[in-house]
Amino acid sequence: MPPFLVRALVAGVVSAVLCAFVGVFVVTRKMAFYANAIAHSSLAGVAIGYLANKNPFGSALAFGVFVGIGIGYLYRKSLLFIDTIIGIFLPSSMALGVILIGFVKGYKPDLLSYLFGDILAVSTKDLYVIACLSVIAFVFFGLKFYEITMISFDEDWAKVKGVPVNFIDYLFFAILSLIIIASTKTVGIILVSALIVIPPASAMNIARSFRETILYSVAFGIVSALLGIYLSYVLNISTGPVIVLTATAIFLITLVIRRKR
Repeated sequence: MPPFLVRALVAGVVSAVLCAFVGVFVVTRKMAFYANAIAHSSLAGVAIGYLANKNPFGSALAFGVFVGIGIGYLYRKSLLFIDTIIGIFLPSSMALGVILIGFVKGYKPDLLSYLFGDILAVSTKDLYVIACLSVIAFVFFGLKFYEITMISFDEDWAKVKGVPVNFIDYLFFAILSLIIIASTKTVGIILVSALIVIPPASAMNIARSFRETILYSVAFGIVSALLGIYLSYVLNISTGPVIVLTATAIFLITLVIRRKR
């Protein structure tokens, strides 16, 4: 098996697991469009990296976390609903990215890979970054799983129980932002929200408990990534869209199963 394909498989599976796992909490909290806002904000981060002659992936991660925490801060401090706040940040960050890209001189082919993903071009350095982020994410969720679950279902009850809701939420927004930006390497800015939303939605069609929802979501994410990469390699077509369409096909199958039940 070619080394680039091995790197693609590892990156795809890790990204799918992270997105599918955290996506359960995102969907439960009705924050599906949050992923879109963070992903689109990374375009401005990429442009900043090019203008500063820095690694665009690193600047995208930093800017994505900044926007993610900004959304969380306004959600906590203002009277606006979170979908309204996301509706402000998403077009604003995208507009900033488009303007900044206009100042980038010369042809930058990497910009297309950030928009639509290029998992077959994932480097060993990218794998190290994704691996580090996955360790940070799972340590956080492992330590705060009970609190995050409580906040996701009943924030007021979590406050009554003495859970530091604001602090945990800021950490949640920051780590979620890192996961989303890192996953743009797999399917790109435009499609990354699909990895966050579709596997959990598929799992909710057939799961009978929250634990089953998480397990099914992760399983569907892995299958979507592996099958999508394989089909794109065999058919010689773009990988990101194939992964998303595979996940969508799984969702439709689970929907049929649910209706038969």
